Amino acid sequence: MSQWRIIVADSNDYSRNALKGMLLSSGHLVYEARDGGSAVRLSRSLMPDLVLVDMGIVGMNAYEVAHIIDSDNVAPVILMTQTIQRGFIEEVKNYSVFAYLLKPIDKAVLLSLTEFVIENHKKYLSLKHEIESLKKQIEARKKIERAKGLLMKVKKLDEDEAYTLMRKMSMDSTLPMEVIAERILTKYS
Repeated sequence: MSQWRIIVADSNDYSRNALKGMLLSSGHLVYEARDGGSAVRLSRSLMPDLVLVDMGIVGMNAYEVAHIIDSDNVAPVILMTQTIQRGFIEEVKNYSVFAYLLKPIDKAVLLSLTEFVIENHKKYLSLKHEIESLKKQIEARKKIERAKGLLMKVKKLDEDEAYTLMRKMSMDSTLPMEVIAERILTKYS
C-alpha cells in the first residue's frame, strides 16, 4: 500500500481524531483542518493526495470546500456525512466530489475507498491532460491547414506545393509548423 498525504477536515475533534488514527495506523501522512477555510488553505499549500471533508464542517459549506479544492486542481474530495438527506446525491453531482462516506466510518471501507478514489483520480488527471494535448494538436493542425489554404490562394500553389513550402520554411528556420502557419496567417491575412 502506498503512503498518501491526506487532509481530514472535520470540526468534531473526536471524529477527526478517529479518522486520523485509522489513516495513521495504515501508514498515511495525515493533516487536520477544523474548519472549511483551513481545509482550503491547507489543501492549496500541501497539494495532498486526498481531502476528506465532513458535511458539518464550520466556517464554509462542505460543498464549497469541495468545489474550491477541485477547481484549483488540488485533490479529489470525499464527503463524510451522518445521514443522506433528501437531495444529497443530486447536490453532490453538481460538485466535484469523488465519493461519500456514511458515519460511523468503518476502517476497511475508509481505506479501500481512499485507495479507489486516489487511483481513479490519477487516471482522471491523465485523461484530462491527454485531452488537453489532443485539443492543442487539433488547433495547431487547423492553423496549419488555414495557412496552407492561404498560401494556395495567394501564391497560386496546389496543396502539395503549399505544404512542401511550409515544411521547407519550418526546417530552414528550425521553427515548428504551427509557428510558420501563424506567420503566414499574419502576413497574408
